[in-house]
Amino acid sequence: MAWEELLSIAAENRIYRAEEAATDPTSCPNDGHPLSTGPDGWLYCVYDGWRPLGAPAMPG
Repeated sequence: MAWEELLSIAAENRIYRAEEAATDPTSCPNDGHPLSTGPDGWLYCVYDGWRPLGAPAMPG
């Protein structure tokens, strides 16, 4: 693999990371399970209670 190809891959990865950071998560990063909407309207993982950054703690 040439250095130019490696630099191209790195640039493409930066684009993917920026796109991912700009969208809401759809699955839990801990277990990959799809996120559900809680009673407060925020996303959460039903298995471990993970919530996206900025989401308040689960009520109850």
